[in-house]
Amino acid sequence: MAPKWRTMIGVSLGAFCPPLGISTISIGLPVIAASLHQPLTSTEWVIVIYTLVITALLMTFGRLGDLVSTKRLYVIGFSVFTLGAFASGLSPGFGWLLAGRAVQGLGGAMMFSVAAAIVTRAFPPSERGLALGINAVFIYAGLTVGPLVGAFVLLTSSWRGLFLISVPLGIAGVLLAILFLDDREVPATRNRPRFDLIGALLGSLALLCLLLVLSQGPTWGLSSPATIGLLIACAGLALGFQRWERRAAAPIVDLSMFADRLFSAALASSVLAYLAIFMLNLLVPFYLIHGLGFDYFHAGILLTPVPIAMVVFAPISGWLSDRIGSRLLTAGGMLLVAGSFYWLSRLGLHPSYADLVPPLLINGVGTGLFTSPNNSAVMGAVRPGRVGTAAGLLATSRNLGMALGTATAAAVIALRLPVHLADHLSPTAATLVAYQDGFLTAGVVALLAAMTSMVRGSARSAATATRPAEQQVMG
Repeated sequence: MAPKWRTMIGVSLGAFCPPLGISTISIGLPVIAASLHQPLTSTEWVIVIYTLVITALLMTFGRLGDLVSTKRLYVIGFSVFTLGAFASGLSPGFGWLLAGRAVQGLGGAMMFSVAAAIVTRAFPPSERGLALGINAVFIYAGLTVGPLVGAFVLLTSSWRGLFLISVPLGIAGVLLAILFLDDREVPATRNRPRFDLIGALLGSLALLCLLLVLSQGPTWGLSSPATIGLLIACAGLALGFQRWERRAAAPIVDLSMFADRLFSAALASSVLAYLAIFMLNLLVPFYLIHGLGFDYFHAGILLTPVPIAMVVFAPISGWLSDRIGSRLLTAGGMLLVAGSFYWLSRLGLHPSYADLVPPLLINGVGTGLFTSPNNSAVMGAVRPGRVGTAAGLLATSRNLGMALGTATAAAVIALRLPVHLADHLSPTAATLVAYQDGFLTAGVVALLAAMTSMVRGSARSAATATRPAEQQVMG
């Protein structure tokens, strides 16, 4: 078997397990809350703390992946992730559960920060889009089967099974990584740049403060001392990070990377795209269940067209991006996503199954067209010594977009629902119209992502590009 395909096998379960864990755990939050005698608002921290830890550390571990063996970092991360899942599943109380989830986040950050770098280094530039598209298939597969697996576990076992199911998968994933991943050459100790610990602390703390505001700000209130204090701390830490990185001998993030229009525009597109996509993830389940009155089973069936379309189109778009570049695919994908949101916002108050499937399917197609080419553009825009940093920044942009999408969707509903109730609509009708306002907002964000995709330059494929960074990705 060719080394590149051995590498793909080595990272396959690492791409599949974390999305599976998130999508299975989300459906079980009410059961966890009842079992551990916690309010649902507190139980949400089972997901929040994982997200906070993983996003705050992605950039740091991405840079570390440039300085040490990516295989070693990935294997250690997958092992820590699996131990966290085991500890979470056997937690004697809520505090232990949160601690186990934090450990999982630590391991997940180590995995995610270098996964794209491992795939990028294993495949030639002319196949980079295809490779990242195939890797995305495993991610979307985890999202697709997660709700069904979670429902099965809750029907046949306790909520602890939602975490413990990741343990055998994690052990298998670690073994696959050990067997199939190759150690890349690590710089000699004497010539290896020193790790920028101060930059890592400043950057991670700034991200942590921002994520806390995004996740908890709506609950605390925008004018609360905690929210204002965190915003001030975030701004101060971000400014300190920017100034430190400009003069650091070996910075966590080489700020000159952002001078490349392709790299900067692709990262901006990633944030905006995932902002819109996660607005869909938050709005549609509530829209179907609380707005339209669907039961969980039928709502779950309606949610499947989106990830299924992603699974089909992610490798196709990646393969195409290796031949025609990323700009048309990413912009076209986001235009489809924007159109699907507009369609959803105009379905009226009593849409049928047949009315809902087409826009959701188009949304998934558009997302699948966008993701692989955009990821390939980011990874192909940097020199070999910064591939790990680029992978960490790409993962960070994705998670920031997710957090922003969740916060934006909640804010739109909170602002628009009272307005529609004041217009003398019934509570059900007001709720539906507020969700439709959310779909329109997500559509506008997707249009912005299409615009940033168009300003990235010619974005020629790696097979025909002459930029030195792209020619040297394989080292």
